[in-house]
Amino acid sequence: MKNEYRNISVVLADTQFLTNEALQSLLKPLYEAFYTVSTKAGLEQYLQKETISLIITDYILFDFTTISELGDLKKKHPETGIIVLTNSINNIIIKELNDIGIQNIVLKTDDREEIFHAMDAALKGKKYYSGDVLDILLKKETPFEDASILTTSEIEIVRLISGGLSTKEIAAKKHISFHTVMTHRKNIFRKLGVSSSPELLMYAIKAGLIDNIEYHI
Repeated sequence: MKNEYRNISVVLADTQFLTNEALQSLLKPLYEAFYTVSTKAGLEQYLQKETISLIITDYILFDFTTISELGDLKKKHPETGIIVLTNSINNIIIKELNDIGIQNIVLKTDDREEIFHAMDAALKGKKYYSGDVLDILLKKETPFEDASILTTSEIEIVRLISGGLSTKEIAAKKHISFHTVMTHRKNIFRKLGVSSSPELLMYAIKAGLIDNIEYHI
């Protein structure tokens, strides 16, 4: 890594243990400061007390409820570069990230050079998509590939919906608020590009998330 970047502070915002360990080993020796956080509160603390040049985050595994929260972070700290490092992404999400100003995206399966290229570009305020991300942009997705971007909680909620449970019943069963379930529903509909529960359920069947004997409309 270039010497001009030796005094840069980086925050890794991810909850995946192996990812954290691997990136610490790879990047920590190259920078003046390299921090890891697992919550939005922890991330905000570093942003308030330190001059952070770069954030590397998996927006799905981290403590973000929606992509718009990542956009709010970008607006609040426009001088800080943000790299999305994930394995759960598709054309729709790439476009949404681009719309909120997140234009540096790398997959966790990419090699070290792709990560360094993305970091270099983000620090210079330039766009960088890894080769595999560009392939996703050029590839027509199938329902299964779309569904693969759902989180474990979202998939569970799809299955509860398929069982005929109402939003209130799902909230009680999962011990979460009604509002949280509604947020999950909105995210699921947005990610899969569906507009109704029957459409969601038929989509889920085709994607293999549920069997066609499981659901109730």
